[in-house]
Amino acid sequence: MLEEIHDLIQDLLGDPLLADLPEDIDSEDVRCQIARAKGHVIDLTLVRPPDNKIRVCVLHNARVSDLQRVVTKAIKRATPDLPRAYSWRSLWRRYCLSIGGSIRLSDPNRLLVHYAVKNNDNIHLTKRVRVSQRPAKKRHKNFTP
Repeated sequence: MLEEIHDLIQDLLGDPLLADLPEDIDSEDVRCQIARAKGHVIDLTLVRPPDNKIRVCVLHNARVSDLQRVVTKAIKRATPDLPRAYSWRSLWRRYCLSIGGSIRLSDPNRLLVHYAVKNNDNIHLTKRVRVSQRPAKKRHKNFTP
């Protein structure tokens, strides 16, 4: 029984549509490949500092959080020497994705279409701009600038 399932999986991976899937595939990778064949995905390139480029794809109706999840998975695959206990939550707190270095994808709940993400765009990890949560100090009533 187990051998039959293994043979069936090998036959599926031999299909030209699914041939370029990585070894550690999951259902999201298969769904993305099928949607790519139908033309329902946005292909993006993650540009990392020493001229490393990683290709990622997301569905047209994806949110920024979906793109972050795909980027996390792509970075894990591209850098096998990454520590296992790496804090991705800390990374996404300090950095955000940006398109072309100018448009920051800061809200994880917004759709990518709202940011005008197009097919074959380059995305970058950009330092997040923090807004202070402290209230402004009250000025003295006789203060003159």
